[in-house]
Amino acid sequence: MTYALTRYKSYQEYLDDESLSSEGNYRLLSTGELIEVSEEDDLNVRITYRLIALLLQLENGRYLERVRNGNKEIQVRPVGDKRVNRKPDLVVLRSEHLETARQAILLDTSPPLFVAEVVSPGSENSENYKRDYIWKRQQYEDMGIPEYWIIDPHREKVTLLTLVDGTYTGREYVASERIVSKIFPTLSLNIRDLLRR
Repeated sequence: MTYALTRYKSYQEYLDDESLSSEGNYRLLSTGELIEVSEEDDLNVRITYRLIALLLQLENGRYLERVRNGNKEIQVRPVGDKRVNRKPDLVVLRSEHLETARQAILLDTSPPLFVAEVVSPGSENSENYKRDYIWKRQQYEDMGIPEYWIIDPHREKVTLLTLVDGTYTGREYVASERIVSKIFPTLSLNIRDLLRR
């Protein structure tokens, strides 16, 4: 659904619009148009919650107040689908975000520590694939997010991208492999367990 009647002049004007439903899942285009996107697939939600449960157990609950599931907005530079905001399936905030990023994490602030996206079905030419593997990758790399996971239950793999000198380097994990994360070195996660249906 597109809200073509509303044209926002800035990202902040969109954030300040109190007429938008708090239940809505909105994305703002670089043209100022607002679209409402559908809710996540049930499998995607279950996978996200499995990962959240593991992260909350790490380091005596260190990330307890900093983990968000699909409800923390991030301002990004538009590419591909021209969206200027994203709501990652999972984001781990930095401590300072609890005070400074109440509405959203803006481009001129510190990036989140970690994001993960669960890919919806689609071929390599589909918008779902391009959004997570190409466009969000460019946007999150540009922001300087240290680690980005592309969790793909349909291809039965997780692509872990780590920021090295401003550029993502990646490794794919499949089947019974265990993920090795620089951000979460004590995390013990088997791909098959994470992706089970």
